[in-house]
Amino acid sequence: MSTTTLSIILPNFNGRQLLQRNLPSLFAAVAGLEHEVIVVDDCSNDDSVPFLQQHYPQIKLIQNPHNMGFSATCNAGVRAATKSLLCIVNTDVTFTPEYFTRALPYFADPSLFSVKGEILNYSDSFDKLINTESTSEIYYKRGFLRFNQRVEPQPDKLSGKLGEQFTLLGCCFVCRREMMLELDGFDEIYSPFYWEDADLTMRALHRGYHLAYVPECRVYHQLSSTLSAYRSHTRRRLVSMRNKFIFTWRHLHGSGYWLSHVTVTFLSLLSRWLILDWKFYIAFFSALVRILHSAKAKQYKH
Repeated sequence: MSTTTLSIILPNFNGRQLLQRNLPSLFAAVAGLEHEVIVVDDCSNDDSVPFLQQHYPQIKLIQNPHNMGFSATCNAGVRAATKSLLCIVNTDVTFTPEYFTRALPYFADPSLFSVKGEILNYSDSFDKLINTESTSEIYYKRGFLRFNQRVEPQPDKLSGKLGEQFTLLGCCFVCRREMMLELDGFDEIYSPFYWEDADLTMRALHRGYHLAYVPECRVYHQLSSTLSAYRSHTRRRLVSMRNKFIFTWRHLHGSGYWLSHVTVTFLSLLSRWLILDWKFYIAFFSALVRILHSAKAKQYKH
């Protein structure tokens, strides 16, 4: 397969209006390239599926048997893809016309896993920008790994080490399908959402794959147009806190950092009840259950 062949994968949940708005920009950006578009519908209860069937019959449509969350939905698209490169993109993303023509030449480097561009986050319209997502710095604070997106990008120094930069592989990025399969796609332990993009980045870097941040590859992203519409704030906070535990346990290195993490966590478990922070306990124990279940599943697999 030529390195310029492209499978565009869109995970969708109740995104009919977003699909109608943003698919034209996708097809304009991919014009002239050998491509396929795959929409994986995660049991939408709006008219996403009839809309696609009527207006975009050329799209390969996959329907999950039940609601599976972001990671599993993306992975279904990865398995169904037939082209050498993948673009995994949210339905709330609008492409600029030159996105792919700017990104694809970088894959002349056979060691390159992915290209992530500049994400212009907006609220109601493109001229109401909230922020710009480029690269992030990973750091440790108060017991957890965290990332700071308010850094001056250093595209040539993406490592994933503490105090250095990496790029979150979420929202919209292009990658090699073969390498994505070698990484087993997004880790579904983070389902239904949050932190799976940072985890994919870290696993790719630890495998020795190279990542590129290319600011000329721009997309517009309507911030919080999907999750906030269908998930409560409490639900989103619980999942985010749980997955922050999982991400830290998976990627924290060094005995000093681990001693700090265990100490902070233990003291929090002893004291959080005083401020009625029941979410912390649910997040901790659900993360622990998921880690143990994942370890057992890998043991049986091998």
